[in-house]
Amino acid sequence: MLQPAFSAETCPRRDESFPVSVTVFDGTPEELASLVPEESGKRSGYWILGSVYDQKRSVTVLCKYADGHVERVDLKQRVSKCNYQINKKNQFSIQCK
Repeated sequence: MLQPAFSAETCPRRDESFPVSVTVFDGTPEELASLVPEESGKRSGYWILGSVYDQKRSVTVLCKYADGHVERVDLKQRVSKCNYQINKKNQFSIQCK
């Protein structure tokens, strides 16, 4: 059975709004250890995250929406990479696997 290249959207879909930015953290946001993408282009990029889990830590993603809502997504299960894309309407999408 083939596995999808990336899992479903990491930031939850909301009818009221859409993600305008994401921040990926080594640990919790309270620890202030935001990660810089390995590659960051004008419309896409990615983070390599295996080393965070190798250190017995986890990853947290903060999804910030156009209406000001912030959704916290704790990635307790190991993911090796998160890809993001920004469409022409400046809406973010992020998929982690």
